[in-house]
Amino acid sequence: MRTVDIVLPELGLHDATANHSLLMRDLLEADGDRVRIVVERPTPRDEPVVLLDDWEADADVTVLQHAIGSEAANTVVKRRLPVVVNYHNVTPLEFVEAWEPQLIAGLRWGRSQLHQLAPLAVRGVADSQYNAAEMREARFRDVTVVPVLWQLPEQAAVTSSPAGDAGTVLFVGRVAPNKCPHDLIAALAMLVERRPAARLVLVGSVASDRYHRSLQALADRLGVADRVTFTGPVSERDLIEHYTSADVFCCASEHEGFCVPIVEAMHHGVPVVAFAAAAVPETVREAGVLLADKSPSTFAAAIDTVMSNPRTAEVMRTAGRARAEDFHLERTTSLMRHALHGAEGSS
Repeated sequence: MRTVDIVLPELGLHDATANHSLLMRDLLEADGDRVRIVVERPTPRDEPVVLLDDWEADADVTVLQHAIGSEAANTVVKRRLPVVVNYHNVTPLEFVEAWEPQLIAGLRWGRSQLHQLAPLAVRGVADSQYNAAEMREARFRDVTVVPVLWQLPEQAAVTSSPAGDAGTVLFVGRVAPNKCPHDLIAALAMLVERRPAARLVLVGSVASDRYHRSLQALADRLGVADRVTFTGPVSERDLIEHYTSADVFCCASEHEGFCVPIVEAMHHGVPVVAFAAAAVPETVREAGVLLADKSPSTFAAAIDTVMSNPRTAEVMRTAGRARAEDFHLERTTSLMRHALHGAEGSS
């Protein structure tokens, strides 16, 4: 029996990396491995974990989930442990400097640790080719791509867009500067000129109060404050309801290492309109509308086109569901199993 330690800073709620880690554990245990999840601090989830301070680091394979500077990564570096680094991308500093200065040290540390981990790595596992390129730049020798492990829920029944002047634009993810919800608010202000009853729903936790206030002020200044809803974190059931009621899923983000909500939207049959940046094009491929220009008028025109053409929306729904199947858990776990095969031994 092989022993495997999956190490990450925390096992948070509503967190893609935490869900990914738990599914990796389930995969390995199904294959007969003995798995421990190692975290820096107690988890809000009802899951067995080992705290980093109590970690003996004696497993046959150590897998580190890396997305920000952490004591978990620091411990691996200090102990010179052979490690499989599963990289979920570190947000570039320029996206947070003005809004979340408290995160700068952690992000800078995470970038530094990526380079420190490279010579220790038995293998690098990246969520996307975009992330893999960063790992190779950091001099990881052996890098393979495995999409985020994600248990897709039962498909929601999404119908054609309602006629008239209505329409719901949805974004799911942290309300954070790099995800650019300000661009979606600006696009909504253009869209309501064509569809006065259109609205924007932003589902996810707020990254910083200061940025949130700036978004509210922007919506007020553009005259759409009553048409923008910030839900905060929601339950799985409520999230599915938001997908069910959406006409278009929009992503204006300038930095994504993968973007799980895009896959969720496609899975639920919501047409996707997205800015073609970072890993978004390789996640969407031909299953959505990818924009090279995310000016408010361009975004608004693309959204209105989808909402105004049920046939176009249906074609996009079909293509999106087919693309989401590429990320079915059976396929991604097979890729992960192959990536972790032979990961024992020294780096």
